[in-house]
Amino acid sequence: MAAFATDMPIVRCGDAYPGRGFVGRKSAGDGPSQGAPERAVRGRSIAFLKHPKRAFADRRISTKIVSVALVVASVFAAVGVVGLIRINALAAQQEYQYRTNVMALSYMTDARSAVGTQLEAVVSHILSDSGYYRNQYESDIATTDLRLDADLAQLQKVHLVSSEERALNAFGSLLKLWRAARDSALDASRRGDRQRASEILLVQSQALATSVKTRADAVLTQILASVATGSRQALSSSRATERFMLLSLLAGALVAITLSVLAARTLSRPLREAVDVLTGVGQGDFSQRLTVRGDDEVGQMGHALNKTLVALRDAFAGLKHQAYHDNLTGLANRALLRDRLTEAFTRTSHDNTLALILVDLDGFKQINDVYGHAVGDLLLVAVGERLRENVQGPDDMAARLGGDEFAVLLERFDKPSEAYAVTDRLLAAIGEPVSLPGLEIRPRASIGVALWNGHSDIDGLLRDADVAMYAAKAQGKNNVVRFEEIKALT
Repeated sequence: MAAFATDMPIVRCGDAYPGRGFVGRKSAGDGPSQGAPERAVRGRSIAFLKHPKRAFADRRISTKIVSVALVVASVFAAVGVVGLIRINALAAQQEYQYRTNVMALSYMTDARSAVGTQLEAVVSHILSDSGYYRNQYESDIATTDLRLDADLAQLQKVHLVSSEERALNAFGSLLKLWRAARDSALDASRRGDRQRASEILLVQSQALATSVKTRADAVLTQILASVATGSRQALSSSRATERFMLLSLLAGALVAITLSVLAARTLSRPLREAVDVLTGVGQGDFSQRLTVRGDDEVGQMGHALNKTLVALRDAFAGLKHQAYHDNLTGLANRALLRDRLTEAFTRTSHDNTLALILVDLDGFKQINDVYGHAVGDLLLVAVGERLRENVQGPDDMAARLGGDEFAVLLERFDKPSEAYAVTDRLLAAIGEPVSLPGLEIRPRASIGVALWNGHSDIDGLLRDADVAMYAAKAQGKNNVVRFEEIKALT
C-alpha cells in the first residue's frame, strides 16, 4: 500500500466521470417525441363525422384540392339544376296559360261573334221574302250554330277556373233558350206569318239574345282578366327566377372563395410559420416550434421540422458545452472562465466583492509517471468534484485551466475574510485522501488567491492570482498565499 493511501471512496478506472462530457436530453415539452404515423383507412368515415374539421386537416393536400374543386363544382351544378327547374316551371306555367286562357279567349271570341252574326241573320230572315236571300240567311244560321257548338265543345275541354266554368255554363243555358225562341220565330217566318215571327222575335228572342250577348261578354271579360293575371304571374315568376339565379350564383361564388381561402390557408399559413421558425433558428433561437394542425404532408413536415429543431438544439447545446467545459472533469474551461470574469467585472463595485483562486496540484507529474495517466485522470476528476462541492454561491464557479491547474471564481461576498475562508476550506478538501484501486493518494495543492481591486482587465487579475499561487509553491507547497499579503510586503 502506497504512503498516500487513505480510506476515501474508490474511483475505479473506466467508471463514468462525474460531470464529464454532455449528452443533450430532450425535455417532455420539446416537441413531439414520435413521428406523425399514417392514419389507418378503417374508421376514417367515423372520425370525419365526429371531427370533420380535424379529419379534413388530416387529408392529403391533393385530396383537399380535389375536394374543394368538387364542392365548388357541386355548388354551381346545384345552382344550374335549380335554375333549370325554375325555368322549366316557368315554361310550363306559360304553356298552361296558353292552353287555357289564350285558347279559351280565342274560342269565346269566336262564339261571341257567331251569336251576333246569327242574331242579324234571324232578323234578316224574318224581314225578307222567300227566295235566294232567305235561303242564304238559313245557311248563315246553320253555319253559326255549327261554330257555336264547336266553340262550346272546345271550351269544355279547356280546364277553366270554377268562376269561368260557371259563366260558361250560364252562357250555354241561355243559348239553349235563345235557340228555342229563335226556332219558333223562324218556323212562323217560313210559314209566311211575318207578324207572328216578329212578335216572337220582339217579345221572347230579343231579350234572350241580349242576355246571350251579355253573358258572352261576361265570359270574355273573365277570360281576359285571367290572361292578364297569368301574364303578370309569368312576368313575376321570370323576375323571381332571375333574382334567384343571381343570388344563387353570388352564394356559390362566396362558397368558392371561402373554400379557396381556407384551402390556401392550410398551405400558406404553415409555410409562413415554418419560414418564421427557420428565420429564428438562423438567428440562434431553437425554442420555437411549428404548430402542427393535421397529419397531411404539411403536418408531417411540421413534425419532422420540430424533431429536427430538437436535434439541432441538443447538438448545438452539446457543442456549446464542449466548447466551454473541460471534457475530463466537466468543469468550466479557460474560455468560460474569461467570459464569466468579463460579466463579473461589469457587476462588481470597488468594495472587493470578487476573488479569483488558482489551484495547482503538487507532485502531479510524479503520480502520472509512477501510476500512469489513468490514475492521474482519476485524481483530476476527484479534485474537480471537491472544488465543485465546496463552491456553493449561485454566481461562484470552478474551472480547470489545463493540466493540473484549476481556478475558482467567487462573487457576492461581504468582506475578504469570507473569500479567504473558502480558500482554506478548498485546501482542506483537496488534501483529503483519494482511494483508488490498489492505492490511496493524498493530494496536495498550492493555492493563490487575489481579490479584485479595480483591475482594468482579466489578465491583470489572473496574473495576481498566479503570482500568489507560485509564492505558495515557493513557501513549501500545500498552502495558501494571498496576493494582498505579498503586495503589502512590497
